[in-house]
Amino acid sequence: MVRDLRRKLPDEALAYYGDTLNLFEQVLAQRRSTKNKRYSLHEPAVWCIAKGKVHRKYEFGCKVSVARTALSGVIVGMKSFVGNPYDGDTLAPALNQVERIRENVGGDRPTTAVVDRGYRGRKHLSGTDVLIPDRGTKEQTYYEKQKQRKRFRRRAGIEPVIGHLKDDHRMRRNFLSGELGDAVNCLLAGAAFNLVKRLNQLKMLPVMVMLVLIQLAVVIFYACVELLHRVNLSTAYHRRTAMGAI
Repeated sequence: MVRDLRRKLPDEALAYYGDTLNLFEQVLAQRRSTKNKRYSLHEPAVWCIAKGKVHRKYEFGCKVSVARTALSGVIVGMKSFVGNPYDGDTLAPALNQVERIRENVGGDRPTTAVVDRGYRGRKHLSGTDVLIPDRGTKEQTYYEKQKQRKRFRRRAGIEPVIGHLKDDHRMRRNFLSGELGDAVNCLLAGAAFNLVKRLNQLKMLPVMVMLVLIQLAVVIFYACVELLHRVNLSTAYHRRTAMGAI
C-alpha cells in the first residue's frame, strides 16, 4: 500500500507526506533485532527503556533527568532526552541546566553531584565532583566513610520524589506531542512539585508560629519566675539586715 501511494500520489502530496510515508516504511521494515525501533505512529519520539524491575521490566517514553538540592529537597533541574542515551552521558547536560537555573537566582554551579551506580565512568565534570556509591577505600577514615554513606542515603530520597512526579504530576503519561511536549511536560511537573512543597510549608506556618509563641511564652514565664525569686531573696536579705541593725 505504501508503494502504491508513492507511485500514485502527485509530487506535491509526496513532498507533504514524505516524512509520514518514511515512518510507515520504517515500521514495516523493522524486525525484533532492529535498533532504534518506532513504537508508535502518532508519537514517533517514543523509546523502549529497560527498567530492570520485576513489576515493570520496560517503559516506553523518554528519559528525564531530575536534580534536586540535598537539604531543602527543591527540584532545580528537569531535562528530557531524545532516544535512550547512557545515564552517564545525560549528567553533563543536566548539570548545565542546573547551573543556568541557579544563575538566575544568584547561585552557581554545584560543586558536588551525588548519583546512583548507573552513572559509572563519570567522576569529575567541569568543576563538579561526581560521587557514586561504593565501598570506599582503605585510606578513608571512619568519619569520611560515614559522611559519604549519609550522602548516598540522602540521594536515595529522590526515588519517592520521582514516584510523586509520575503519579501526582502527570509524568506517568504525557499528553503533549513531540520532543518539545516531553520537555514542557517535565518542566511543568517539576514546577508543580515545588509549588505543592511550598504550599505545604505555608500550611504548616500557623502551627510553627504557634509553637514558637508557646516556646516564647514558656521562656518568658520561667524568666519571670526567676526574676520574682531573685526579688524575694533580695527583699528577705534586706529585712534581715534591717532587723540586725535594730
